[in-house]
Amino acid sequence: MSASSPAGRWSSATLASLLGVQVFQVVLAWSVLTVAGPLATAVVLALGTLPRIAMMSGLTAGLAGRFAAHRLLAVGELGRAALALAAAGALAVSGLDFTGLLLASLLFGLVEAITEPAAGSVPALIADAAGRQRMEALRTTLFRVTVVVGGPLAGLGALLGLSTALIVGGLVFLVSAALFLSLRPRPSDADGTAPAAGHGPAAGMPGPPGADAPKAGEALALPGVRAALICTVLIELGCPGAFGVGTLLLADDRGWGAVGFGVLVGAVGLGTVLAALAPGFARRLRGSGSGLILACVLTAAAMAGLAFSPNLPLAAVLTVVMALAAAAASAATLGVLFSGPRPEALGMVMGVVMAAGALAAPLSYVLVGLVARLANPRAAVAACAVALLAAALVALTDRTLRTATAPEPPTGPRAGPPGDPAADASAGGAPVAGAPHAGPHADAEAPADATGEPSGDGQPGHLSAKGA
Repeated sequence: MSASSPAGRWSSATLASLLGVQVFQVVLAWSVLTVAGPLATAVVLALGTLPRIAMMSGLTAGLAGRFAAHRLLAVGELGRAALALAAAGALAVSGLDFTGLLLASLLFGLVEAITEPAAGSVPALIADAAGRQRMEALRTTLFRVTVVVGGPLAGLGALLGLSTALIVGGLVFLVSAALFLSLRPRPSDADGTAPAAGHGPAAGMPGPPGADAPKAGEALALPGVRAALICTVLIELGCPGAFGVGTLLLADDRGWGAVGFGVLVGAVGLGTVLAALAPGFARRLRGSGSGLILACVLTAAAMAGLAFSPNLPLAAVLTVVMALAAAAASAATLGVLFSGPRPEALGMVMGVVMAAGALAAPLSYVLVGLVARLANPRAAVAACAVALLAAALVALTDRTLRTATAPEPPTGPRAGPPGDPAADASAGGAPVAGAPHAGPHADAEAPADATGEPSGDGQPGHLSAKGA
């Protein structure tokens, strides 16, 4: 793949966009904390996730089919560049106030919600079937690299000054926009194998409910489903706040600065990547009640250790463990949900779970900020650990959930090359919702917004025979 080829330009644009997003998010979070304090920071970051909730509900998905995907991405990159450069100018001249930072966060999230559905369509526009497979594998690799190194690089850039870091981020977005604009869609495949962008259900997502689909109340009454839903909400109340706000407040409280915050952001990314790269470990946890309990307890222990960590290196190691265990807990919970309900109930169950998780994540940000303001950052992160212990307790006290067993792993290798996104998704490892997000290509790591959904593998249900 040469740098001048369409795939080469696409990969360069993707890498530039991912790095630019990391720089903007680290600088924005640090700027808000400097200007407005812990609670206001949590509110700004929480409100910045609301446009993403709109995207997850499908409100912005139609834009990817209405407009050319590569042009929509280019417009989004230009919008990001304008936001970054405007924020840099304001910081250099007089400094941004709370209102300006809040507006920047909302607009940045809005651009993401509009452009992200188009990100997965671009490979289908510029490459044949074999090329698309290679590009999807490359996109996964680029995402993994940037979530690990993007945060530390952004923190180092902040040493030059927040406005300088934003200028660099804005220029990176401009480069990404130019590269996306240089792409030219190839003619439609003669065999009709290329799907039309924006049409049909997303890969790995349940289709519309049929006539026999149960209502929400009936779905939640299935054995183990209600307890699994409560576990999901508790995990989402604990993890996003600890990852997105807790690490920021601890870095400031301990004097580690923007560089320390960037290191912790990279540690979160490394933990989620390690979870995705351990398919055997993930398969044993998927759908396993005991695996869910163990992962929640391990996440809580790492969170508690992080809250009282005396130095940055130890904090980084504990953050890696925390993110790895949290990804495993998310995969185990979703595996239980996938293996238990009968097929016609699965769509309703997953819809309720996704809605609950999406609403719990911004609430987690605000609660962490509130506890930090009333007490201190250590107490806020420790409270997140309590939420994970509560999830473990719920799983332990529900017999159906506690005794759930994981499906047997496939006897043969998964189809697709190493690093193929579909294979990665089947491994069950994915970033936890609320971890620092990597922008319009974050779906490279896992489908459905990095939910860590298991692929199903055609195995029979293992939650319970009752009600399945």
